[in-house]
Amino acid sequence: MGKRRPAATSTLRDVLLRQAGRRTVLGVILPVLDGHIAAVRADTAFAGLTSPEIRRGYDALAKQFLTTEYSTTYPNRQLSTRGCFVRVGDRYCLRPELLAGQTVEDLERLRAELVRSLQDATDRRRADIARLGAVCRMPLDQLDARRQLVEEYLRNFAGNFGENFEIISYAVLRAYFESFGFRIQRFSTTRSNDGGIDYVGGDCIYQVSTDGGLGKLEGDLAKAPGIKRVVVRPEFEPPARERADEVAEARIEMTDLLTHFVGWLLARDRASKRAKHLQAVLQTALTEFQREDRAERSPPGP
Repeated sequence: MGKRRPAATSTLRDVLLRQAGRRTVLGVILPVLDGHIAAVRADTAFAGLTSPEIRRGYDALAKQFLTTEYSTTYPNRQLSTRGCFVRVGDRYCLRPELLAGQTVEDLERLRAELVRSLQDATDRRRADIARLGAVCRMPLDQLDARRQLVEEYLRNFAGNFGENFEIISYAVLRAYFESFGFRIQRFSTTRSNDGGIDYVGGDCIYQVSTDGGLGKLEGDLAKAPGIKRVVVRPEFEPPARERADEVAEARIEMTDLLTHFVGWLLARDRASKRAKHLQAVLQTALTEFQREDRAERSPPGP
């Protein structure tokens, strides 16, 4: 038998770039990263930042990128096995093993990339708003342009941690169910950055994320115990798929969205030669992207 290959070790760059564009997540990570950079430059040990100290750094970033009120839960989310923080007393630091071999130049380059990702996420959404608006203004007999855009956004996981998939899947399901006189409604925005969005319809909640793992599913179950639910992912990992089939009213994946839901809407539009249903999808998506943008621009609450 051959020797088992050792598991690859995640670097600081690997871990932090997975958070690229995630506004509230980077809002707490960047102040701590800044603290490490300052300590390396001063050739001193970094003691970490308290939650109030992180908040000051977060608020400084909020003036440019975030405009979302700080929550004391945000640093604690990075203490999970997939996070990048450790806590010593009441202070938060980056995990020491992630910092091994990192020079100050490495840390500063990484910081610059993360800050740029915040601006890129904002620019990308505004470009999406402009593009959706242009397609919505096309004559209603232009079905293919609308279908292509719906499919493109479903397959595109870029943006604010899967914002495109989360919003377009909602728009598809809303248009589909409205054809039968049934309404689903989304209240939250993706700026919470907990890795998904929820909406409601009838006596069910719909929990949507691009994270198809079991951990995310269990977290969703814990948020609303005992409630009927439909879970929506691009694809479920096998353990999560089995668990979803046990506890959910329905499990919806990318193939279902494209073949069943979008396929049904497109067939009706082709029959009438008017993009009534696909127009409803794109108009809902446009409204939701605009709502996301207003949420980012609005000042935090008192």
